[in-house]
Amino acid sequence: MELAPGVHGLPLHVSMDDREATFNPTAVETPRGLLLIDVSLPDEVDVLEDALADEELALDDAWGILVTHQDLDHAGCLATVVDRTDAVVFAHEIEAPYLEGEKELVKSSEERPMAIEPTTVDFRLTGGETFATAAGPMEVVPTPGHSPGHVSAHFPDAELLVSADALNVVDGEFVGPRPEVTQDLGTARESVATLADRDVAETFCFHGGHVEAGTERIAEIAAER
Repeated sequence: MELAPGVHGLPLHVSMDDREATFNPTAVETPRGLLLIDVSLPDEVDVLEDALADEELALDDAWGILVTHQDLDHAGCLATVVDRTDAVVFAHEIEAPYLEGEKELVKSSEERPMAIEPTTVDFRLTGGETFATAAGPMEVVPTPGHSPGHVSAHFPDAELLVSADALNVVDGEFVGPRPEVTQDLGTARESVATLADRDVAETFCFHGGHVEAGTERIAEIAAER
């Protein structure tokens, strides 16, 4: 679905942990080609490619990938996509050592080991960087909490927020961080307050997809305790 001029939501229907799930990365048209915001699980490149084709886009046109954070559902097939496209990888500097294999993924444990194929982060972000896109400037917004260096993307001209996992849609309700999968809930809630300071009319969540809700509802979520 087109969220704003040249900004496409990509619903991916996948199997994870013996259940069906829908993930929602984003493809952004830029003067250089496609910029992907997140990818998907290992071995799910074909699903990503099909979702792009549904939007009349091509994976081979991707020149860059903004990885919002290290989780498998967001970065699991990153190495494969980079091998296929030679895309440049952007991620927050705190996330880079996890993506490059220097640190163990924060959600990995003896009971449930997790790993992704190490991939070089070409540009380490600190927040506030902007990308030129068909929908106007896209700002990288640090939203830590779900993971140490989680980021979201804001398109001020379109009043669109791509929240990754900082916000969610659960059973049709626009909600904040999910405690059961959030590394630092207090910090995650502070990040919601950061997002509430921006002009947002519509939000696209990696889990739950698109909602016609923004600043007012985000401020309500930030006030919840």
